[in-house]
Amino acid sequence: MKKIAIIGAGNVGRVIGYALAKKGYHITGIVCRTAVSGEKAAGLLECPVYSQPEQACKEAEIIFLTTPDRVIKDVCEHIAAKAGFCDGQVVLHTSGAYSSKILSSASREGARVISFHPLQSFAAMDESLRSLPGTFFAVEGDERCYPLARELVQALEGELFIISTEMKELYHAAACLASNYFVSLIDMALRCFKVMDVPEEKALSGLMPLVSGTLSNIARLGPAKALTGPIARGDLITLSTHIDKMEALTPELVPLYKQIGLYTAGLAVRKGTIDKSIEKEMKTLLQGGGY
Repeated sequence: MKKIAIIGAGNVGRVIGYALAKKGYHITGIVCRTAVSGEKAAGLLECPVYSQPEQACKEAEIIFLTTPDRVIKDVCEHIAAKAGFCDGQVVLHTSGAYSSKILSSASREGARVISFHPLQSFAAMDESLRSLPGTFFAVEGDERCYPLARELVQALEGELFIISTEMKELYHAAACLASNYFVSLIDMALRCFKVMDVPEEKALSGLMPLVSGTLSNIARLGPAKALTGPIARGDLITLSTHIDKMEALTPELVPLYKQIGLYTAGLAVRKGTIDKSIEKEMKTLLQGGGY
């Protein structure tokens, strides 16, 4: 039974802590910003609540820093300054944006450090617990921690992939494109439906089967083969009518529509449904050359 301290029991900390506790890991303590959050997390994880992070770290073998990204480095430095770390402990954070380098104050105290990022959205506790199995975890940092990282991922019923420390920022950019920007694309589509006086709830319900089918096709075939629509068909006339109507009714969406279209034209070439000459015509149209 490994002993774990959780510093910052927001959604990520609570979900990971709860899931690991169910697999036999012992939660030695948690630290939260507010008393209300602390009581809620303590009830869920059945562990003590500490007011100071270094207190929670004393008995732990593994320390999860699941605070907001902006304070990870400061919290780590505070614990180090208060002699909260010791030789042999494993200290990890769950940020996608930052590498293990921001935990350097812990490594100077003899702890081993990694970043341990679940490639998953943690919007709500119950839904996050349901979606945790099968989640991929990106790990980088001290290679001596990799066996433990594998154990943790197995306990969480996830999948592990290891990245280099130097590539952490690019990894996070890719995750943002796939998740955050995808949300923005759906919102843009809903903006078009709003102009048509279709209620958002109905529009969203109507889009979901299309989105789900597309995601299924991507998972089964890969992005290029899953691509459909006017660009995949080389339909310049339809593309031109889209732009004309959007310029009249949703002009704020046109620049991004064109930019994504430029990338999609290249994807259609990779699929093999249009050739380079059609791609060139499409790029001329999307860059303002008309058709």
